[in-house]
Amino acid sequence: MKIVLIIVVLLVAGYFWYEHDSAPPVSGPPVVTDPWYVEIRGTNNMGEGRDVELALFARALNEKDCLDGTRKGWANFARTCPTCTSEAPKCQQELPPRYARLFDDAPIASAYLSGTAATANERDIRVVVYGLTDTEALTVCERMRKELRKNFTGATHCVGPSN
Repeated sequence: MKIVLIIVVLLVAGYFWYEHDSAPPVSGPPVVTDPWYVEIRGTNNMGEGRDVELALFARALNEKDCLDGTRKGWANFARTCPTCTSEAPKCQQELPPRYARLFDDAPIASAYLSGTAATANERDIRVVVYGLTDTEALTVCERMRKELRKNFTGATHCVGPSN
């Protein structure tokens, strides 16, 4: 199924948040004193006139951490999803309010994956897939969570849609 491929693509792009620092894992969550946020988006046509949009948001330690991670994540995303159309990733000090609330695990119109860092090498991430039914979105979220748990030691869960 094409959706599964896209899930893997997005997770590959997201893995950089806990792999872009090649230092051995450090216990305890990261200490964020000057948060910066990355936003990576891509769209893929699923056929039958249906587009699915992927959005990954991550909280970086500071501007340098955001820029360093974004470069690696962007390269992974572009390489693993050649059929995706995408926007250049953004590093910003603040997210617009509608996306900032993702980091409070507030429900939105679509289900999304929430990952909270447990080690200093991980980053808090949120992954939203737009363009799916509520049932599909929850199924896809659970698959993403299962994939993420293979390498991410922090807490993960799916936040159900608000409707």
